[in-house]
Amino acid sequence: MNNALDPAKAPQFLDMMLRRNKMVMVSATYCQFCTKLKMLLIELKHRFVSLEIDIIPNGREVFAEVVGRTGVHTVPQVFLNGKYFGGYDELVAMYRAGHLSAEIERG
Repeated sequence: MNNALDPAKAPQFLDMMLRRNKMVMVSATYCQFCTKLKMLLIELKHRFVSLEIDIIPNGREVFAEVVGRTGVHTVPQVFLNGKYFGGYDELVAMYRAGHLSAEIERG
């Protein structure tokens, strides 16, 4: 059985994930910044769904769709309520400034 996602359906898959989940992190299992950001969000008790582009079927196509929407070519990329929220640097800066949780809760 082929579990691959039809590459033409990557936009629909991403739309579905963004619609169904308040916070979505586009990530890779080998990325240390992704791991650090996941740990921070878990520590702050924020729920999120992680799309691991190196594991999910047709992760390359999904990531290409993400890049097309954000213009950002690195992971992690976090979406909040369907909109691009930021990457590692942006979210850590919000955390250090003391307003990451408020921004997430405000959505």
